[in-house]
Amino acid sequence: MARPTRHAFREAARPGLLVLLAGCASMGNPPGGPEDFAPPVLLSTRPDSGAVLPDFDGDAEFQFDEVISEQSGGGLDNLVLLSPRPEKINVSWKRSRLTVRPGGGWLPGTVYHLTLLPGMTDLSNNRLKDRVTLIFSTGGPIPATTYTGTVIDWAAQRASAQSLVEAVLMPDSLVYVTQTDSAGDFTFTALPLGQYQVFATVDGNGNRQRDRRESYDSLAVTVDSTATSVFWAFAHDSAGPQLRQTTLVDSVTVRVTFSQNLEPGPADSAVITVRILPDSLPIALAAVWTPTVYDSVHAVEIEAARVADSVAAQALADSLAAADTVAAVAPDDSAAADTTDARRDADRARPAEAAQDTTQAAADTTRIERLLLERPALIDEWVIRLATPLVPGARYVIDAVVANVNGAVAESRTLLIVPEAPEEPPPP
Repeated sequence: MARPTRHAFREAARPGLLVLLAGCASMGNPPGGPEDFAPPVLLSTRPDSGAVLPDFDGDAEFQFDEVISEQSGGGLDNLVLLSPRPEKINVSWKRSRLTVRPGGGWLPGTVYHLTLLPGMTDLSNNRLKDRVTLIFSTGGPIPATTYTGTVIDWAAQRASAQSLVEAVLMPDSLVYVTQTDSAGDFTFTALPLGQYQVFATVDGNGNRQRDRRESYDSLAVTVDSTATSVFWAFAHDSAGPQLRQTTLVDSVTVRVTFSQNLEPGPADSAVITVRILPDSLPIALAAVWTPTVYDSVHAVEIEAARVADSVAAQALADSLAAADTVAAVAPDDSAAADTTDARRDADRARPAEAAQDTTQAAADTTRIERLLLERPALIDEWVIRLATPLVPGARYVIDAVVANVNGAVAESRTLLIVPEAPEEPPPP
């Protein structure tokens, strides 16, 4: 049903007003009428969704209830997905119609998915927010299948919106494409039955191509009735990680940063060596940790030091109180207080248990957060704890042989220069 503003527009198209409208610099609703705040409404499609047309020829078409903007979405080509993906696609604007045809024509015996993505606007810049998918066949029945999934940007630790999903039907290599929504989810319906190699790509530049530097994941999927998958997209580098930076944390601790994310798992002291120059004598390592483990260890160390200071201070106070004869005679509740403080200190000295409780609570928040708990976060650094303190002014060589997320291994080396110890100020 046309809206009142649409009636006003049609009334303005009487012969007596054509000259006035032709002289306007741009097309739009006539002045003086009510403003149009409603997005375009899709009236019909050609062919109908669900149709089986063995001899289909011509254009597929979306018909709207008003003139649509040719510049929608930065160009109408950006709003159309056609599967199987052709080498070339022709998209045409015809006022209130959008037509689509694959280069070379429609293939026989093929199930087609034609998707109009959100972003279509009218001349008042009202935007259509929903996607529309037209499914039809040029021969044979349309299968009743559903394939759903979620794409996670593993390095960024979040769902990947607007990711490109390509389902490649084997062995024909027909490529069905879609995009994830704002929650990182996608849905294919009516995929032909068979074996697929599915690629999910974090499409950073929005060109709907799986570019070499973009993060992606791939899975082999069998589509027979229903299927679902989770993709963990990450950068696939054929060269392994290189040592990039060293940072002193304290006199026995060094943080090393790599050029890529490392293979998931615990840090491995066997692949790191530290030698002091000029003699290249090896330095024993006490531990090598991931940043998360180091933070936990460091928190325990800080808490233990605080508890030790508290106990020492209390011991000193008890000693002074024992020397005070008046205090010795007077009733004293400090023992009960000491016991309470000791229990409080012991509870505070268990950060790992507290962290576990917090993790369990977080696991119940959202579906994406629960998924993220299934795999460790990707990291590009380790923390090295030496068995002996670093020598001020000395130079150390650090060697590493590590693998990245997709298993590529590289050997690298870096130099650590320890600053000179500050000079003691002269006595007054």
